[in-house]
Amino acid sequence: MRILLTDMTWHMAIVAKSLRDAGFFVTEAGDVSELLEFAQTGEQDAILIDPDLPQADARVILRQLRGLKGKTPICVYTRRDVDRIAMLAAGADDVFDADITMQEMSARLQSFVRRAAGFGSPVLRIGDLQIDLAAQSVHLGDMPIRLTRLEYELIETMALRRGALITRDEIMLQLYAWQDEPDAKIIDVYICRIRAKLAAAGATEDLISTSFSQGYRLSARPSEVLPNAA
Repeated sequence: MRILLTDMTWHMAIVAKSLRDAGFFVTEAGDVSELLEFAQTGEQDAILIDPDLPQADARVILRQLRGLKGKTPICVYTRRDVDRIAMLAAGADDVFDADITMQEMSARLQSFVRRAAGFGSPVLRIGDLQIDLAAQSVHLGDMPIRLTRLEYELIETMALRRGALITRDEIMLQLYAWQDEPDAKIIDVYICRIRAKLAAAGATEDLISTSFSQGYRLSARPSEVLPNAA
């Protein structure tokens, strides 16, 4: 999952590092204009802002972000008392206090993202394949599939799209967000590696479909594994 956040204070720099350590891909905006630009042009699963924005009203920014990203989870992280009702009314999905643990923040962000995609359970099934969004793990039946971080992010992104086509450009933005981007053909390499790992684990069908010159999609729409059956 990719999180866009405002990196204008050392507190948010610490949050950014903690989210990376938790397995998120993080895009850091250095000012309000970058924040709005990245929200408009990038692939973001959620947005996290510090209300102490220099020369900007956080409520105005929230309304602008909500106008750009109608369904994307947007949260506020604050170290001081704020008008929580006003923040929620302006478009925030939640307000995190400074005493929240990084584990809880990560869990909340993950739950917001999967519910925005239409899933209530963190475990998704595609045929015999199971993707655990909370544990960031993939199994084929009972066998774990060892994926690199980028390979996992790719298959998670396709799963959250619920079988819809995702273009190479969208994948590049999700994986790299303009930072040290390799040639876009690297996506074909990742897909080949994922397919090879699934086949080696005993997959009897190709779970990833290729649309020539367009992109990729999962060959079946993911379904949820209910908690009592996971």
